Amino acid sequence: MFLLKSSKFCTTALLLALMFSPFSFYGQENEQTQFFELENGLKVFLYEKHTLPLVNFAFAVNLGSKDESEETNGLVHILEHYILFRGTKFRSGDEISRDTRRHGAYFNAHTGRDLAFFELTLPSEYVDFALKNQKEILFNLKITQEELDEEKQVILEEISQIEDDPKKYATSLVYQNLFENHPYQRPIYGKREIVEAVTVGQIEKFYKSYFVPSNCALAVVGDFKMKEMEEKIREIFRDLKNNGFTPQKFEKVKPLKKNVEIEKVMDVNIAYLIIGVLGPDYNHPDQYAINVLTEILGRGINPMLNYPLRGRRRLVETISMSYGSYMYGGCILIYLTLDPKKIKYAKQETIRFLKKVRSENFSKKDFLGENQLYAWDFLESAKNQLKFKVHQSQERGLLLATSIARFTLLNKDPNRGSYLENIEKITSSNLREVSGEYLSKGRYVSVAIIPKKKKQ
Repeated sequence: MFLLKSSKFCTTALLLALMFSPFSFYGQENEQTQFFELENGLKVFLYEKHTLPLVNFAFAVNLGSKDESEETNGLVHILEHYILFRGTKFRSGDEISRDTRRHGAYFNAHTGRDLAFFELTLPSEYVDFALKNQKEILFNLKITQEELDEEKQVILEEISQIEDDPKKYATSLVYQNLFENHPYQRPIYGKREIVEAVTVGQIEKFYKSYFVPSNCALAVVGDFKMKEMEEKIREIFRDLKNNGFTPQKFEKVKPLKKNVEIEKVMDVNIAYLIIGVLGPDYNHPDQYAINVLTEILGRGINPMLNYPLRGRRRLVETISMSYGSYMYGGCILIYLTLDPKKIKYAKQETIRFLKKVRSENFSKKDFLGENQLYAWDFLESAKNQLKFKVHQSQERGLLLATSIARFTLLNKDPNRGSYLENIEKITSSNLREVSGEYLSKGRYVSVAIIPKKKKQ
């Protein structure tokens, strides 16, 4: 089966999913995994896994909306599309599409705040094609004005679709205000006026600066022989030149100075309320406790937010929660759908609840005597859910490869250890500590999407 598409919007849910996979095995000394770096700086991680006769390739480029400026916001998204759909110095976009289809491949790409990803899954007998194809489309792009103009129209249509989607639009507004005065503030999909005006020269300059081997990581997961795959990669990619590129470094996201409350009217039948607070970054040890806390509050079997919001007063219809971690900061989001008349009260109850989470009990061990018999063990339930998600994600080879590539470029802690081991260490005290640090300080961004008033 052949699938060719572009990820339209990099959500925090995807980023959360990508966190689960690599920590369970990364760094273990066994014959199934191997890390090496080519002389030109390309970082490679191999994970031999014979459950299916498929091989998954994930290229990560250290290039995201963080690397753009107010004058170039949207260029990474354009490049992602162009690489996915257009031609190179050697083949046209149509030829690449036919060749990929002929090899039974799935091909996709994503733009994020930190990184851009290019993925390919295909039968294991076609690994030579996969490696050569990815090298060609990533490092031999040919940009023409005609194709750029065509791709601009596609991007502009995507921007319109995002602006018409209440949840995506509200999430984007939360990010833009939560990361105020930081490069993460800029929308991933770009600004309409910049996309419309961008030139071939601007795109080429951006492309040649960032698409170099020392700024990339390749993760390969699937049905292959370790030694043979290493030899192929070294042979195919060794002629790429390292131009001495040094990635930019940025400051950490700074705390909000005040609360931000936004209300937008859209053509919807129900109200949407999204509340965001800052969270720990990708390399901060608090991320494990926040993962568990997010599961407890808004994602698990019996989320704690149900009690104040869906109890007797029935303030909301649905609740979900996510945590996205990035190189220089993180974001904790609460998504609610509700009657627009209840927005004020739902927001008040949510903020009130977040402020008092630091005094909650999460484990049976927090209770004394026979009270333990009647207490719901939120902590143990959340850990079990996370364990299940880890093992489930490891069965998805492409998700695993993308996660490893992300980990390879973003991780700065050589002694990080296993994700599951770090989750298992979390206690109720840890949850109360991170609640006090991230949820109880009263600084938040809320975006409410309300329906248009109906004409009488």
